[in-house]
Amino acid sequence: MSTINKVDAVNGRVPKPSSSFRPDLEGMRAVAVLSVFVNHLFSWPAGGFVGVDIFFVLSGFFITGLLIRERTQSGTISFRNFYIRRVRRIIPASVLVLVVTIIAAYVVFPAQRAKETALDGMWAALFGANWRFQSSGTDYFQEGQPPSPLQHYWSLSIEEQFYFVWPALLLGIFFATRRAARRGDSQRRLLALAGGMGAICLLSFSWSVLESANAPTSAYFSTLTRVWELGVGALIAILGPVISKIPLDGPIRVSLSYIGFAGVVASLFIINEQTQFPGPGALLPVLSTALVIAAFHNAPVRGVPFLTNPASLYFGKTSYSLYLWHWPVIVILAAILPEGLTYYLTTAAFALALAHVSFTYFEDPIRRSSWLEKPTVLQRPREISISPELWRGIGFSSAALVLTAILVIQLIDRENGVGEQYESLYVAGAEEIADVDPCFGAGARVNPNCVPVYEPSDLSPSIDAFAKDNQGAYSCWRTVGGQIKRCTYGSDEEDALRVALIGDSHAAMLSVGLAQQLVSNNWSLTTYLGNGCQWQAWSNGDRDCQSEMKRVQEELITGEAYDVIITSASREFGGGNKAAAAQAYVDAWEPVAARGTKIFAIADNPTVSEDSLACLTRFGAGAEEISRCGDNRSRALAMEDPLVRAADSSSAELIDLTDIYCDGDWCPTVIGGVIAYRDTAGHISGTFSRTLGPIITERIVERMQG
Repeated sequence: MSTINKVDAVNGRVPKPSSSFRPDLEGMRAVAVLSVFVNHLFSWPAGGFVGVDIFFVLSGFFITGLLIRERTQSGTISFRNFYIRRVRRIIPASVLVLVVTIIAAYVVFPAQRAKETALDGMWAALFGANWRFQSSGTDYFQEGQPPSPLQHYWSLSIEEQFYFVWPALLLGIFFATRRAARRGDSQRRLLALAGGMGAICLLSFSWSVLESANAPTSAYFSTLTRVWELGVGALIAILGPVISKIPLDGPIRVSLSYIGFAGVVASLFIINEQTQFPGPGALLPVLSTALVIAAFHNAPVRGVPFLTNPASLYFGKTSYSLYLWHWPVIVILAAILPEGLTYYLTTAAFALALAHVSFTYFEDPIRRSSWLEKPTVLQRPREISISPELWRGIGFSSAALVLTAILVIQLIDRENGVGEQYESLYVAGAEEIADVDPCFGAGARVNPNCVPVYEPSDLSPSIDAFAKDNQGAYSCWRTVGGQIKRCTYGSDEEDALRVALIGDSHAAMLSVGLAQQLVSNNWSLTTYLGNGCQWQAWSNGDRDCQSEMKRVQEELITGEAYDVIITSASREFGGGNKAAAAQAYVDAWEPVAARGTKIFAIADNPTVSEDSLACLTRFGAGAEEISRCGDNRSRALAMEDPLVRAADSSSAELIDLTDIYCDGDWCPTVIGGVIAYRDTAGHISGTFSRTLGPIITERIVERMQG
């Protein structure tokens, strides 16, 4: 154990605070990183993602312990020295992975996804990745999009944000209790430190529970809902004098470690995606990790070979590098290799190899160096060097440049309309739909002479643009918690057929195709579309959009009757119990049908797997490979559609388009040269919807005339 030389501190050298190496906590790092790695690669164990929570607790403990030791031994906390250590430990390796990942993204990904990866990297470089992913994760229009290869940087950003605030807060508490310290009242100072951190933990945990229940995606990435996890680790460091009273000999400390480790292992299998997380779901791994930390705090580690064996120590030592590399490797290789044994073995080998090499030859040498303490020599024999002051200037300039780049790119995108979700819905004139390629899109399914194979460059929308191909479907859209908007399109003739379109985002995508047929068919279309707005009647519950649908239902029953109502919705939503969901549809439809309104339920499109979309963008994919992208019919239609059951037991007519989406036992991703889907949430592309419009209107007209 080393001590701090105060003369060195005065002269500007970075002192190395005394510390005790904890082999068991190195092993806990191994448990954390391997849990995350295996979960991300194999989706098993279900709760493997709690490895991040383990890291949070460990970080809070180590950082707080370091700061307390420095304050105790030197009389102050040197912010300069603290941040030099943090920068040297974290920045070089993280920047290396950012740069390599962004370059790889531009080689492998479609252009739009590569650009978004670069933006993710910029936010990560500014320690704002969690805010970036919190925003995109709660954006409904990002649902079903492939993950960013830099998404895992969210946890690093939260830690860095904690590092910015906690040293100053800790120093403030020391300052506020300085009189008690002068009187030798160390207990009062301990209570102040513990009370301050305890209050932070309590407030953060309370907000975490509330936010996890109401906005789980936002809660997952939020700094405020995660601070309590770092705070628990900090509390263990603060309570060191109390924990030291536990006897060194005897079974208590070893038992605490075993109990804590058992709790961590249990959390890997008990917690899953349905658990309310991080509050209160993270309590089990967080408190269990705290027990492991407390077990041998200020005591020699003994009797825990599962944490202190050579393999655990190795993976603990390289855990930071492995955490940085594993996720980009998983995501980028998924764009090159199909899922299977080759993919899994290659991914595991690449991630482990990159982690070892970067730790051995990059991360560890820099961490052990004197970088930022004295001038860095760049060239010999002229000995051109960069002083620590100049390094700081470079850092601030780089941060300013990155922030400017983020703002400029997003302003350019907004100016060019890239990714604009709320463009106007285009209504075609009668003359615009006369000359339609009969083999384009959905038309190819009703014309047997069409060629089924298309070159990637001939696809529409393009590989680069299909994920954003909405074409105004959400121009009149109710967002979560908002009110349903009522918009009317199409013919304004007095004898126009009055048609309404009601439903959620799957129904909204159908509006693009219907808008092309309105004028030529003399239809006036009014839309009632919104997030979670399935046309159902529920007698109880507090479902999102339920109150809005009651208002719409009253309008449909008491207002001027529509001639036709078209409704559709995702088969995944509408209620977990399909029978109850179907009945809720019937209960909403029948009072309206009794007024003479003809109701048409359009069965939802097949579900879309991640691999069926990844197949399109796979590196080097040609026409033959793309023609084989899709899912087996049994898999794509495995989930029951309650709309179908509701139509069978009501007066509504069912429009089933399965024959358009699927051919025999196969449901392709590309139909007639058109990419049919834009995400794994099952939203069809705007281009495919336009080609589907004539078929939908034709089938409705036939049923009405029949």
